[in-house]
Amino acid sequence: MTQVISVVQEKGGAGKTTLLTAIASLMVEDGAKVAVIDTDPQRHLESWAKKDQTDLDWLYEENDEKLIPTVKALKKSEQTYDAIFIDTAGFKSAMAMHAIAAANLILIPSKANEADAKGAKRTYSHVQSVAETMEKEIASFVVMMDVDTNTNITEAITDALDAQEIPRLRAMCAHRTGFKEMTSTGAGPQGSAKRSAQSVLADMQGRGLISYYRSDAWQKSA
Repeated sequence: MTQVISVVQEKGGAGKTTLLTAIASLMVEDGAKVAVIDTDPQRHLESWAKKDQTDLDWLYEENDEKLIPTVKALKKSEQTYDAIFIDTAGFKSAMAMHAIAAANLILIPSKANEADAKGAKRTYSHVQSVAETMEKEIASFVVMMDVDTNTNITEAITDALDAQEIPRLRAMCAHRTGFKEMTSTGAGPQGSAKRSAQSVLADMQGRGLISYYRSDAWQKSA
């Protein structure tokens, strides 16, 4: 069964595309069949994917009313995808709402600063509102991005999120040059950036959030 994972955060510059490309590329490396949809007018995901250094399918969709039909078409295509990732723009929009509605899992990136944390909180509330309207459960987790894990500001921000009972992954994407290099290479993260991203993916696996790793396909490819 194809899982749809949307990366949403109304605050711009929080690391949405970085998170998506890192996790998607690691899943491809593990043998998953992946498609990515770029809905952000800045088209950073498209720019990364079209370099064809990662074996996945990609497309750009600018019409919010066509997003869910596009996802349904990918699910019914001859290519059987294990996961479809959706990247969104950094503002509250109809497209973001459709990306939430289409998803089984929402990842909300946040850097260790007050503006990102407030954006993450608003985004989480928006996800819950969409889920309630649709009468469905949509798992959503904040993922800390570009952080120095042992700093006071990181501890303060994560403590604030926890105090407000906003779900988050314990693993974090650390501040690593390798994440910035992905944009120009079209490949996944390398070196210490890869190890950091793998810790985030492992956290999601441990929580049972990624369908692919609960399937026979993963067992056969491992």
